[in-house]
Amino acid sequence: MQRKISPNTCAWLQAAPAVLFLLMVGSAVGPALAEPGLYARCEEGRIVRAATGVEMDFASLAPELAEAGFVLFGERHGVRAHAEASACVLSAMAADRRPVALVMEMLSRDDQEAIDGWRRTHPENAAGLGKELKWWERGWPAFDSWLPLIGRAFGLRVPLYGGDLPARESQPRELTREERTALLQRLGEGGEAILENWQAAMHAAHCGLLSPQEDERLGLHQVRRDLSIADAALVAAAGGGAVLLEVGRGHSRKDRSLHAVLFGGSAGGSESTTLSIGAFTTNEEITSADRAAHDFLWVVGEDKAAVEPCLLGDTPAKEQKP
Repeated sequence: MQRKISPNTCAWLQAAPAVLFLLMVGSAVGPALAEPGLYARCEEGRIVRAATGVEMDFASLAPELAEAGFVLFGERHGVRAHAEASACVLSAMAADRRPVALVMEMLSRDDQEAIDGWRRTHPENAAGLGKELKWWERGWPAFDSWLPLIGRAFGLRVPLYGGDLPARESQPRELTREERTALLQRLGEGGEAILENWQAAMHAAHCGLLSPQEDERLGLHQVRRDLSIADAALVAAAGGGAVLLEVGRGHSRKDRSLHAVLFGGSAGGSESTTLSIGAFTTNEEITSADRAAHDFLWVVGEDKAAVEPCLLGDTPAKEQKP
C-alpha cells in the first residue's frame, strides 16, 4: 500500500534544503544572524530601560535602534557575550538594508589602510584581520573576543572604522593652555564638568594614588580619545547612514565627552538620536550612577577573570583601558 504524505510534510521537505543551509551556517559562525532584522539568539541576558527599570526583550528594543543615528555600545573589554550582543545591535540598525557603519575604539585611525586593504582581498575572512593587524602586540584581550561583531560587519558589508588616536598620539601628554581650551570648547558649556568626571574616573581607576595634576592629564587624554572616536563616527555618518560605536563602558556614558559631541548636534554632530547601551556581566554590580549614565542596560555574560585591582595590595594597579 502506498503511504500518503501530508501537505505539511511536503512543505517541510520543499523547505529542507534552505533550512539545512541555515543550520549549517549557524553552526559554523555562531549566532544565527542571517539577515538584518532577524534576532535569533539575541534574547540572552537581561535588557533594561534605565530610566524606568522596566525589562524588555530585544525585539522591543530593535525598532528604537533602527531609528537611532548613533548607538554607543559600552562593553566590558574581552567579554565575548558583549560582542555577540553588539552584533545583534548592528543587525537591528541595518534593518531594511539601512546604511550603517561600525566604529571601534580598539582600532586606531592608523589602522584604516590595513583594514580596507584586508577587506578588499579577504571580504569573507574576518578572523584573519587580527593577524593582519598584529593584534597580539596591542595589549587588548584576544581578537576572538570581538569576532562575533567584526564577523557580522563583514557579513553585512558594513564599513569598519578605527576610532582611537593614531599611534603617535596614543600616550598621555601635557597639553598647552590653548590645546586644553580648544578641547573643552568642543564639548560645549558642560566641558569642565565632563573633564572633572573623567578626572574622577582616572583617580578611581588608579586606586586614588594619582596627584590632581596627573588626574587632569589622564582625564584630558580620555577626552582626546573620545573626540577622535567621535570624529571617526561623524566621517562614517557623512553619507547619511547610522553608526554603531563599540567602546569601553567608560566612553559610552551620557555624562562623558563622546556622547556630548554626538548628541543633538553638539559641536558639529548630527541632528539625530544618540542612544547609549551599557553592557554589564552577571557578576558586576550596577550602581545608580551606571543607570543614570545609559539609556539601556544589557546584562549578559560573565567575566571569570574579573578582579578588583585596588584590593591586590600596596602595588599600584596597572592602568586598564576604560
